[in-house]
Parts: sequence; structure tokens; C-alpha cells
Amino acid sequence: MGTTQITAALFQLQQLDLEMDRLVAEQQALAGVLQSTSVLKKLRVEDTIAQQQLASGLQAQTDAEWALEDVERRLKQQEQRLYNGSVTNAKELNALQQEVQNLRAQQARQEEKALEMMEAAEVLREVAERKIQVVKEAEKSWELTNAAGVARLDQLEVKLQELHGKRLEWTTTLDGELVKRYEGMRKTKQGRVVSKVEQNSCQWCRVILTPSELQRVRISSELQTCSNCGRILYYDR
Repeated sequence: MGTTQITAALFQLQQLDLEMDRLVAEQQALAGVLQSTSVLKKLRVEDTIAQQQLASGLQAQTDAEWALEDVERRLKQQEQRLYNGSVTNAKELNALQQEVQNLRAQQARQEEKALEMMEAAEVLREVAERKIQVVKEAEKSWELTNAAGVARLDQLEVKLQELHGKRLEWTTTLDGELVKRYEGMRKTKQGRVVSKVEQNSCQWCRVILTPSELQRVRISSELQTCSNCGRILYYDR
């Protein structure tokens, strides 16, 4: 492969890479737009908070029910002692009666608390269910509104895969060291490694080439670079 053919191949590879860069930039910008739906994000945050509050409410209800069960268990034990005749000492019997009264009062308070926790949890459940429904409706609306953007993302992905395949074909026709040089220059030359010679000047930096530089670009067996911007010069005959 002659020098002109090599620079032409590098130029075509560059055009391919620039198109891929453009598509990737569009893909990233579009993905950012689709993901930046502040309303939907806000609804999702509210839904998460509602689910967490429901979980806390259910746990509080469970704790209250367990506490009530514990009071009822202790009350039952003490009532059995009170009424089964096992306690005969007057002082001890009086103390037991007082404890039973205290446990009954505690039971009443705990029943009220358990009921409050149950009602609160029910309210939280209703709120959480509404939040879930609101998010679902918002997501459905988002999908309908952004259907074109989602479809475009799919198109971009297909096109990029196609260009990746073409790029692989191009690079396999070139020398490995040359490809490495090209890849390295892409990072330092804003993605533009090869510059066409047009009207006797470098297309990129517009510096006019001397007659000897033009002659070398046209006939030299080695790649020539612009003395100003350092890019590989491509003379399209």
C-alpha cells in the first residue's frame, strides 16, 4: 500500500471515527435529557419515602401488638394466681390484686396504642399505594412522551454497532504500529489526525505549504506532517 493510499485510508478511518464521536455525543446528550425528568424523579423520591414510612408504621404496629400480647400474658398469669386460691396471705393477696389492676390499666392503654398504630399504618398504606399508582402513571406518560427519544437511542446504538464493525475492517487493513500512532494522535489532536491539503495549505490550520513540502506530500514514501499543527497531511489527487 503506497503512502497516498495509506493517508487516504487513515483519512477514511478518521471520518468514521468522527461520525462515531458525533453519534456517541448525541447518544449521551439524549440519554441525559431522558433521565433528567425532574418531575418523575421527585415522584419516585416521594414514593420511596412513603414506602419507608409505611415500613416504619408497620413495625410500630407490630411492636405495639407484641407489647399488648406481653401485657395480656402477664395479666392472665396473675389473674390465675388471684383466682385459683394459691395465694392466701392477705398482704400478698392485696399486692396481687393491685398488680392485676395495674396490668388491666396497662392493657387498656396498650390496646389503645395498638389501635392507634394500626390506624396510622392503614393511613400510611393508603398513601404508599397512591404514590405507587402516581409513579406508574407518570412513568407511562413519560414513556409515551419520550417514545421518539427512546427510539432514537435504539437507532443510535444500531448505527454505532455498524460503524464499529466497519472500523474493525478498516484497522485490519493497516499496519498495527500505524494504527497505534493514529490512536495516540487522536487523543492530542482533538480527534483530527489527518488534514487534507487544499489550495496548497493544511485544511486544519490553514498554513500554506512551501513548494518543497507540497512535493514531499505528493511523492514521498513516508508520511508527511504539517509543520504548524503536526497533523498527517493527505493529498487527494
